[in-house]
Amino acid sequence: MQTIEADHMSLIKDLLAALSTGKPADAILLFTPNVVMNVPGRNSFAGAYRGRDEVVKLLVRLREWTGGSMRVRLHDVLANEQHGVVMYTVNATHQDRSIEYTYVDLYHFRDGQISEVWGTAPDLYAFDDFYSE
Repeated sequence: MQTIEADHMSLIKDLLAALSTGKPADAILLFTPNVVMNVPGRNSFAGAYRGRDEVVKLLVRLREWTGGSMRVRLHDVLANEQHGVVMYTVNATHQDRSIEYTYVDLYHFRDGQISEVWGTAPDLYAFDDFYSE
């Protein structure tokens, strides 16, 4: 019998797998209908994305921006009944730019789905430079 904590860790891992395999639309059912995903910084992707459709559009846009080059390497996942934390490394390219950065997401869960995500990168200057037009 799997625990709620293990189920929540699986949600996070499934989301990262969808990003890594280039199938962000596969993640749609991991989210509550009114999910909010918050992207940090002052770049072209920064802001709050509300609802499944907006979140999936963001994930597709990130995939297109990086030309499918985005790779995610998981470091650690922690989860309890209400919250989760994941730390991972991202490698990506866009045109003549490339980046490798550590990223941390904070998750809120509701009814067995992801209801909110707050992301942060330790070096927001590099993050903003890469994701800006």
